Amino acid sequence: MSLPRSNDTEFQASADTSTPKKAPNSDDVIVVNDEEENLNDEENNDEVNNDEDNAHYTKKKRKKTSTAWVHFCTITNADQNEVHQCIHCGEKFNKFKDGTTTPLNRHIKKYCPKVKAASKGQMKLNISSGKASGSSSIVKNWKFSNVRMREVISHMIMVHGLPFNFVEYELFNVMMKEANPEFEKISRASVRQDCVSSYKLGKKRIQKMLNTVNRVSITTDMWTSVQNIHYMVVTCHFVDSDFDIHKCILSFVDVPPPYSGVHIYDCLFKCLKDWNIEMKVATLTVDNAKTNDVVARKLMDNLNLQKKLPLDGKLFHVRCCAHILNLLVQDGLSEIQDIIHNVRESVKHVGASPGRLHLFSELTKQLQLKKRHLILDVSTRWNATYAMLSTALEFKEVFENYADRESTYTKLPSGDDWKKCKDVCSFLSLFNEATKIISGSEYPTSNLFLIELYVIKDALDTVALEENDCMRSMACKMKEKFDKYWGSTNLLISLGAVMDPRYKMELIKLSFKTIYSPEEAKEEVQVVNDILEDLFNEYIEAHKESNVVRTGGATTGSGSEIRAGSSKSSSSFMTSRFGDGLKSGSAMYAQHITSLDTVERVKSELATYLEEGVYICETGATFDVLGWWKENRLKYRILSKMAADILSVPITTVASESAFSAGGRVVEPHRSCLGTEMVDMLVCGADWYRHYYGLHKKKIKENDDITYIELE
Repeated sequence: MSLPRSNDTEFQASADTSTPKKAPNSDDVIVVNDEEENLNDEENNDEVNNDEDNAHYTKKKRKKTSTAWVHFCTITNADQNEVHQCIHCGEKFNKFKDGTTTPLNRHIKKYCPKVKAASKGQMKLNISSGKASGSSSIVKNWKFSNVRMREVISHMIMVHGLPFNFVEYELFNVMMKEANPEFEKISRASVRQDCVSSYKLGKKRIQKMLNTVNRVSITTDMWTSVQNIHYMVVTCHFVDSDFDIHKCILSFVDVPPPYSGVHIYDCLFKCLKDWNIEMKVATLTVDNAKTNDVVARKLMDNLNLQKKLPLDGKLFHVRCCAHILNLLVQDGLSEIQDIIHNVRESVKHVGASPGRLHLFSELTKQLQLKKRHLILDVSTRWNATYAMLSTALEFKEVFENYADRESTYTKLPSGDDWKKCKDVCSFLSLFNEATKIISGSEYPTSNLFLIELYVIKDALDTVALEENDCMRSMACKMKEKFDKYWGSTNLLISLGAVMDPRYKMELIKLSFKTIYSPEEAKEEVQVVNDILEDLFNEYIEAHKESNVVRTGGATTGSGSEIRAGSSKSSSSFMTSRFGDGLKSGSAMYAQHITSLDTVERVKSELATYLEEGVYICETGATFDVLGWWKENRLKYRILSKMAADILSVPITTVASESAFSAGGRVVEPHRSCLGTEMVDMLVCGADWYRHYYGLHKKKIKENDDITYIELE
């Protein structure tokens, strides 16, 4: 997200970072700031009498304390008169009897050409402010700033998860000195304090953004660190006035026992209150743990008391769709647990020793296979199991040859097992693709899942009728779980699909025919229509109230202008008789017609949107749904706000779960002594400044839940 530059005052150099000043010589150009005018320089330019006895009786000369003597020296000219010479440009000044240095200082400040040239700084290619990279070729003046360097270094420490003592590494300081000799060494204590300052500045920026939005969506999850401390991450999602979607971590706090739903709710509400958004929360996305049901219910009850929730909270509790897909597929995979076990043990056997890995690698080279790694899954993640099976299928012949040469290998899957693996992987590719699509946090996802759900249901119905016993039983188990979670209309993903101009109600009608029976489909379509109308009416009322408030606020001003244009006698008479709050006839009529316009005209926005044809996108082209609403916000003034709020809702907790990988890097075994407040600061700060510089997390592999066994 684009954030303004911070003030350098937060990063004042501390005492431990100061370095000794070099004595000036004839080749140096020293620039004196205005503030140095009143400072005293302790340097004495006179020679000291070496005769200690005579020194007690010799009258000492007064020390030269003016800063002018840093830039001037006293010489004797050809006439044997003492004069003051500028050490930069060589200009000479007569010596004044009273010792005044005003002309000397004036010369340095305004007229010395070398000092003026040095004060401009060195030249550097311009780089776009706040971005990690830029292509601008504009040349501008630039001056090195240790304050700015300390600020950027603190950002680097947080974003890249570096230790505080990184700034004390010898070669780091050698590199920085080579880059700019003016760089001042920083201590670990100083950079720690700089990180705190950066965190506070980043928090102010995020708070300023949150103050401009009316509704936000929250995702939250729990994680246990190597310190055996339970952390709760709270992530906020919203769309700003420019229709840009934002995701930021608000808090990464420890949750003390007991870990009950009520206690977790208390911790969550405290976080929301700290950010002053407790009344702005529109939805809460969590996984299917029972404690999360308690958290969602209590928070919804609290917000309903304040009448802050749309549709009385019908959209508030969002269950993580990726988690539901995981449960659904895990039920299906239970039908081939023996095959999965054999494949998993086969991969473990190959990676158990360097000798086995070398043998397997040689066999791979003989068969000229391009893939150079095996995958070991995490059993609780179905997509990791899918990746393991699909990769093992490519090494089917290698495993068979490996079994002939390695007598201790006894878990080779049979030919029938390999065939089942192939069928299962082909079937699960639909689920894998759907999971990838809905797991994004940098783009809207609520509008993308219904079409994937429709394809999945169609595939389940088809596979459930197959003659293959294994696949049929798998599909039947998965259908039971599907009906449990999506047997009734999921309002959020349905409304999200309607707010996508490519789908509107057409996708609802098409997909519901597959997901439900014909009679149920008609009922569910009507439910979506009714909810859509009710929600839109709420937005109309909210817009009407805000419009009346704005009109009322502007009435005084417009009335004043009208009175100013009238005769002074009439104006003074009306004011004296009825007071300053009197509205003119024009103002009253303007308020009336604006109120009618608000109610009657915007009511047709939803109908107009639905009656128009769907937007047809080119095959393979990327479609920016928020960009479409931004372009049409003048046409759909109210509906565009409603669409932005719906599209900003995440349908998975992936954004929160990704913070745990960052937390794992921060609270690694070597840094397990970090306090919980410092962990919160580093994790949140890393997220904020990653967006500040326009950086994205680089994934070395596609899945963080798997182990890669690299072949030679």
